[in-house]
Amino acid sequence: MGKVIDKPCRNCGYDLTGLEIQGRCPECGGYYDGWSGEGLGGGLMDKHERGDFVMGVMKVAGLVVVALLILGLGALASWNVGKPGSLILTGVVSLILLTGAVVSGLSLRRR
Repeated sequence: MGKVIDKPCRNCGYDLTGLEIQGRCPECGGYYDGWSGEGLGGGLMDKHERGDFVMGVMKVAGLVVVALLILGLGALASWNVGKPGSLILTGVVSLILLTGAVVSGLSLRRR
């Protein structure tokens, strides 16, 4: 059988280098499979993790785009009317949306 090279256990982080391609972690007993990547950390994200990451990036990008659109519409309305009230209101709403984008972006960081 082949060997697992430079892969830690996803459960406990134990270095599985040199162990059989499939088996149980000697540290925590968690199952790992070097062929599918199951139970191994430090590798590629699985489909669900990738999907969650992509959706998170889309959420952040959407919040930023909406915030900028609202701010632009407020600036346009302020320019047309000549009163800064709409710009201030849209600026506050945009700030709230951008804060949400930052918080969502920080949650995208992998553990």
